[in-house]
Amino acid sequence: MSNSLDKFLFCDKVYCLFDLAYNNIYLLQMREKISVIIPTIEKDLEIVEGALKSVQWADEILIVDSSFSKKVETMASKWGARYFSHEYVYSAKQKNWVIPKAKHNWIFLIDSDEVVTIKLQKNIRKMLKSNEINDYEGYGIARKHFFFGKFLRWGGRYPLYNVRLFKKSSRYEDRDVHAHIILDKKKVLNIEPKNGGDMLHFSDRNFDEFFERFNRYSDYQANYMRKINEKGIEIEWLRFFADYYYFKAAVKDFWFFIPGSSLFRFLWMYIFKLGFLDGKYGFMIAFFYSFQDYISKVKFKEIYKIESRFSSRISDYIMRKFVPFLINNKKMNENYTSSYDNCFNVVK
Repeated sequence: MSNSLDKFLFCDKVYCLFDLAYNNIYLLQMREKISVIIPTIEKDLEIVEGALKSVQWADEILIVDSSFSKKVETMASKWGARYFSHEYVYSAKQKNWVIPKAKHNWIFLIDSDEVVTIKLQKNIRKMLKSNEINDYEGYGIARKHFFFGKFLRWGGRYPLYNVRLFKKSSRYEDRDVHAHIILDKKKVLNIEPKNGGDMLHFSDRNFDEFFERFNRYSDYQANYMRKINEKGIEIEWLRFFADYYYFKAAVKDFWFFIPGSSLFRFLWMYIFKLGFLDGKYGFMIAFFYSFQDYISKVKFKEIYKIESRFSSRISDYIMRKFVPFLINNKKMNENYTSSYDNCFNVVK
């Protein structure tokens, strides 16, 4: 009797283990798979490794390099990523070029200066195992913006949702700068950072790098203003009020042509969105973002040879006198290095 029972229990355990293994394999095959895309260039080689380290859980990683660098290719190989090189025109074109090259149905796009927290990793993996992920076509991810190493909680900077998890069929709007995924708002769900996690964004390492990006983005915006000026602004008013993403795109098209828009951006970020609660850094980012709007307008006018001496004097004075007064580049670089080096210890 005892031998028969032992044999039965043994067989039962074997069956249970087989059944468990079979179900796990079945679930693994049935779950949605994901491709991570990271656009980068050689000068970001120091920090792209952090982005790669934080997405090793993905089924596939794609690196798209606009600097055609052997060093970036070697880095991609080290972390098991597929390497692509492609000439950079502007961000939306680069992303739309590489998205179709992914193997899987879901895309997770992160920049080389971003890190995915452990909580967000776990949440996305959980979503992929559930059929509920297909209830939506895109998911907004909150980002913690570290401005010269300082986390900005106010000024509209957090939680600032960007649709980064989306279906492969989606594409970015064709804009020179600040393009977003084209999706119906009803098909997008924002992941609450408290329960679902977020990303860490380390965009500004030092003063020189910040203003290199500042100049590049103002060039993009001035060129886009030229395109808008030449083709004219045509608004479908019914869609303007009914479609959230069309509304945002239309506002971005005419925003820079509105007199005083630069000042309004500063007041919006620093006063209405409580940026002053972030202290000196809250003032700096509100000022620099509004100043970038202003410089974009100046560059747009230069294209048509209508730039005024007054505008040139203002921009020149601010760059030579006021900005160095605000910036302690050595301290900010130390803040950035410290916050980035420690981020892998605090990404819970």
